[in-house]
Parts: sequence; C-alpha cells; structure tokens
Amino acid sequence: MAKTPSDHLLSTLEELVPYDFEKFKFKLQNTSVEKEHSRIPRSQIQRARPVKMATLLVTYYGEEYAVQLTLQVLRAINQRLLAEELHRAAIQGRPPDTAASPHCHAQEGDPVGGTCEHDSCSCPEAVSGHPQASGSRSPGCPRCQDSHERKSPGSLSPQPLPQCKRHMKQVQLLFCEDHDEPICLICSLSQEHQGHRVRPIEEVALEHKKKIQKQLEHLKKLRKSGEEQRSYGEEKAVSFLKQTEVLKQRVQRKLEQVYYFLEQQEHFFVASLEDVGQMVGQIRKAYDTRVSQDIALLDALIGELEAKECQSEWELLQDIGDILHRAKTVPVPEHWTTPQEIKQKIQLLHRKSEFVEKSTKYFSETLRSEMEMFNDHSPQHGLGSWEEWDYTQHSMQGPKQGVPCLSLLSGQCSLAPLNANAQDFFPYLIFLRSSRADWRSGTCC
Repeated sequence: MAKTPSDHLLSTLEELVPYDFEKFKFKLQNTSVEKEHSRIPRSQIQRARPVKMATLLVTYYGEEYAVQLTLQVLRAINQRLLAEELHRAAIQGRPPDTAASPHCHAQEGDPVGGTCEHDSCSCPEAVSGHPQASGSRSPGCPRCQDSHERKSPGSLSPQPLPQCKRHMKQVQLLFCEDHDEPICLICSLSQEHQGHRVRPIEEVALEHKKKIQKQLEHLKKLRKSGEEQRSYGEEKAVSFLKQTEVLKQRVQRKLEQVYYFLEQQEHFFVASLEDVGQMVGQIRKAYDTRVSQDIALLDALIGELEAKECQSEWELLQDIGDILHRAKTVPVPEHWTTPQEIKQKIQLLHRKSEFVEKSTKYFSETLRSEMEMFNDHSPQHGLGSWEEWDYTQHSMQGPKQGVPCLSLLSGQCSLAPLNANAQDFFPYLIFLRSSRADWRSGTCC
C-alpha cells in the first residue's frame, strides 16, 4: 500500500529527537501561515507528540500545505536532511494529475512545451502577490525550486552523456573498478583494461547509492544517539548541580548550628569563670578587712610597748599590767582558708576544661582523618561513584563505646560515647548544653 503525504509527514516527525522536536514545535508556533488557514492553538502544540502533531497539521492545513509548512519549519531549525527526504517522498508519492501544476501545459508557439507559472502554487510569495511570483518562482517553495531545477538553462533538453576523451563520440557507459574510472566500450576491449572488472555504470552507481543510503542511515542513528546522549548528559548535569546545591545548603546550615552552639558554650564558660572570679574577689576583700583589723590592733600594742620601754621606772610601772595582759590575749591574725564552695567550683571548671580540650582534639583529628579518606577515591575505601553515593540519606551509625565526649547536661559532667564510624560532616560535636546555673551549682562525677 502506497504511503500518503500524511504517512511521510508522521515518519519525518518521528525521526526528530525530543530536543529537536521541541524546537520544531517552538518554531511552528512562530511561523506565519496563509490567511485562509487558522493557526493551531499553542496549548495543543505544546502537549502534542509526533502522532498528534501530524494529525493537527493535516487537520488544520490539509496534507499538501501541511507538508509545505513542515518543510519550511525543518529548514528553519537546520534539519535539512529530513526536509530533503520529506520533499523527495512527497514528490514521488504525488498522483500523476497533481505532480505538476494544472497550468503546466505547452503554450501555443512554444516549441519546447511552455513554462509553468504555478498559478495554483500556495507558496507565500504567490499568495501575497510578490512581484517575483508572477510568471516566475519562489525561492522558498519546494515545487517552484523543483520546477526551477528542471527548467534551468541547459536543462531544457536531456543532458548529454559524458563522452570518452580517447574515442570521440563514444559514450562512457561502463566503469572499470580496477582503475576506478568510467570508460567506453572500446576502452573496455583495449589492452589497458584487459582482465579488469568492468561493469555497467548504472549498476555501479546503484550499488554506491545503496552504500550511501546505508551510511546515511548509520550516521543518522549516530546523530540520534548523540542527541540522546547530550540530553541525558544535560539531565545528569542538572541533577548533579541540584545535589551540589543541597549539600552546600546542608553544610552551611550545619555549620551555622555549630557556630551558634559553640558561641553559646563559650559564653557560658566565660560567664562561669567570671562568676568564680567575682566570688574569689569578694572572699578576698572580706578576709583582707578582717586581717587588716587584727594587724591594726597589733600595731597599736606594739606602739604602746615601745613607748613604755623608753619611759622611766616610775612611769613604766604605771598600767604595765593591763598592757601586758592585752598583749598576751591579743587575737592571732586569721589564717587564709579556701572556702569549700570555691574549691568545688574551680575543680569543676578544671574538669570541664579538660573534657573540652580532649573532645575538641578528638573531633579535629577524627574529622581531618575522615575528610582525608573522602578525598582519596581509591577503591579500597568503598566510597563508590558519585551516582552510587547518596549524601542526603547518609546519617550517623551507632555510637562506639569508650570514646570521650564531653556531655554536660543539667550541671552533671560525665563521659558520653561518641560515634567513631560516622560518615557525615558533623558526627563529632561537643555536647555542652549546660546553663550558667549548671556551671555554678553542678557537680562532676
């Protein structure tokens, strides 16, 4: 069953890869059509696939004008090979009575057979009354181009076949495959071509046309595969960019949380140290006041005794008993005694500081080690490729016992297990969640 123009139109649209088919639909929306035809709604074009698109073109424009419009759009998107095939298929499948314009008949007095002015041609120039359309042809019309090729100077009569340069008036109807050149019958019988593979030139040309067609099909498949690979590569690149952006935002969010958390802990630690410092200062001031009073009393007694020592015997013996009694019973200056509360708080701060240093050191060393492992893409680490590694689903594994981490919850200080197998960026956080009141009144166990 012979194919109709609609069949050729559908085959051509199905040859387009998805990217080029989208370009075709975009260009079709912006291509002007003849006044007597209504434009296909954009919503239908955007949702259409090749079968639906072919149906819309034929329904709105008819088979002939649908093919012409498709050729125009294909050339506009640089799909010239598909346009040539559709043009050739449309001409070959056209019925004999419509293969040429109704007016393509010999005019009286024209020995050659007259010229076709394509009064029924529907190209834009002919419809719009373009000055070149009258009695001429349109450069953009396939039928006008085909007519122009047939009627160009030198083609009004059949083209003469190439003649042999050695044997005049002998047509080169044979082809020598050994010399890879066309020859005439006399040349094939000469000594030069004796024993060579000589075949009719039409047969050799047909064979090469088949090879060309085969190579064209192969190249088109390669091109289609290349377009599909390009589309796939673009999709993968977009996916990788999205993953990179998600990871970036995740890292920034985690780092901001860590920064805020550490700033809070620094504030709590410094505030606790300042509170202990103020408490020590108050105790020191009170102790200094009491000791200063005792020293002032001793200074007064020393002055009185020194004065008595320099007096005469009669003056010295006056009130000597009271002075000596006061000297014997004078209170001893108070010894410095560190309050137990101060000792406990300083001890707690020392232990918290040690835990902070130990946990920070472990966090830094382990994070550096883990990051170096991620940077090493050797197979023994089993990290896999980018596609195989799901960063968004990765989380901390179960904790490993015996790893020091500072955990200060509600003022109590204890060793908490830290995950040593985590494969995220932030598995080794220092848990310092105590408040200022916890620092002041907490106990360390």
